[in-house]
Amino acid sequence: MPFTITNPYRLRIECLRNVSPGCADLAGRITVALRTEILNIPTATLMQSLFDHLDAIAAQHSGSVTRLGIWMCSLVHARVLLIHEVEIFLSDATAIGGASSSESI
Repeated sequence: MPFTITNPYRLRIECLRNVSPGCADLAGRITVALRTEILNIPTATLMQSLFDHLDAIAAQHSGSVTRLGIWMCSLVHARVLLIHEVEIFLSDATAIGGASSSESI
């Protein structure tokens, strides 16, 4: 079952787009890739985590891409994302967030 676009999702994506259009586009691509039918957690919880990570990347917080990668590895383990998708997403997140965003946490 694909992710259902809700009003809270639309609001979060628009807020993110105002700060970082690249992060908003990345959020959309990640959302499409998520295999939400496999999840054993509420989709709203997954989206909250996604946007929390991307907000930090948009703000270029130190270690934010590293934290996104750790979170995404748990999604690979749960088979919600594929490793090659995560590699692409993390590469794009690093380009958006800058060098300090991929520093160790």
